[in-house]
Amino acid sequence: MMFRVFKLVHRSREVGRILVALSFVVIVTSMVIFNPYSPHDEVRKDHVSEHVSSSTTVCVDGHDTWTNNMKATESMSAEEMYRYLRWTNSTSCHNAVDFGFNIGGHQGVAAVDGHKAVCLDKHISPDMNNCLAYSFGIANEWAFDEAMAKYGCQVYSFDPSMNVSAHDRSEHIHFYDIGLDGENRLHPTKGWRMKTASSIYEMLAGRHGDSALIDVFKIDIETSEWDAIPQMLNSGFLANRVKQLVAEIHLEADDALEVLRHRVQILRNLEATGQDQAGGFVRFSSRPNPFFDVPLDVSRYKKGPIPMDLAWYNSRYYPSVV
Repeated sequence: MMFRVFKLVHRSREVGRILVALSFVVIVTSMVIFNPYSPHDEVRKDHVSEHVSSSTTVCVDGHDTWTNNMKATESMSAEEMYRYLRWTNSTSCHNAVDFGFNIGGHQGVAAVDGHKAVCLDKHISPDMNNCLAYSFGIANEWAFDEAMAKYGCQVYSFDPSMNVSAHDRSEHIHFYDIGLDGENRLHPTKGWRMKTASSIYEMLAGRHGDSALIDVFKIDIETSEWDAIPQMLNSGFLANRVKQLVAEIHLEADDALEVLRHRVQILRNLEATGQDQAGGFVRFSSRPNPFFDVPLDVSRYKKGPIPMDLAWYNSRYYPSVV
């Protein structure tokens, strides 16, 4: 009797092992049959990456497909352009730090202003106590300039609207009553002295050297950026002289769609990475200025504040990202 029981138990164990083995075979077979990826996918990925257009924008912030397949600017809606402007691409810089800020009230809510993002990643970071910054648009707000000076940069500050003549504000901050523009001229309505970035750099070559790289080039010049940035791009100034660019861009609430498209195209040219492009700047920050509540209508459902602070670095000095 005991022998029969033992045989039954033994057989049941064998059946159990067989069932487990069959279940494993079924699972593995299902995975192979229904796997959506080919065993050659890795080869295909490598092959595809060799043929992806180098003019696509680098994006690692959750918008890869959308940004890399963005429409031509002339076909973009206002909402699509707004989405593009708000795209941060923040993970392209692992150590973005705000330089200079003030805390003030805005409609009963505390808001921060005056701060600008600077990327402190290796290769692109300004060297402490040995760096150069240009700052256009002061309006008696020195927080950014003083923060860069405290970091150890020589800071050249520019603003023709303050009715203050050129002077050294400190050992590290040097002020000039000159405005940034797309050409050398007097301002058509204000009479201010306006110059291109190249002309200003040549003027100051005796102070900071004629081959010095500008670690951070900051502009907050109340719509004149739309004349200055194309000139700096077309002349090669940005590509050859500037490591990081931070700009407060300005959009008017009543801008026509074509005006908005023209301005968005300027930024896309700045960010273009093709070999025949003068851009090559990688965005790492985008945020609205909290002290402006002028609405920009982008659809029936959304409104966007203007102006906005954007920041980029020159991929020529951070080549691993592009």
